[in-house]
Amino acid sequence: MKLTEIVDAKGILTEKALQELKTKGRSVSCECPAHLIEILKSIKDFTQYQEKCVTEKPADKLTHEWLKATSLTLEHLVSSTIVNLARLEGMIDEENKIQDE
Repeated sequence: MKLTEIVDAKGILTEKALQELKTKGRSVSCECPAHLIEILKSIKDFTQYQEKCVTEKPADKLTHEWLKATSLTLEHLVSSTIVNLARLEGMIDEENKIQDE
């Protein structure tokens, strides 16, 4: 899987890549990759929740649009952190492919 397949157009890890990295992360000496993946999933859930709030609570639209934009920034930051950690741990190679165990 190449980097273009690991992240989407916004630079956020795809669900397929997250699942694969979570599986591969079990062979790493610590639980950091798994914890970061769980954090990213929580942020993604919050982003989706904000999308719902934007349409369901029009009086607070600006607040929820701001929260959604901030959440997307967090998704990007945590995704980048996971990719870089995966590289350091040898889970992603120089060609940006997720390595087989």
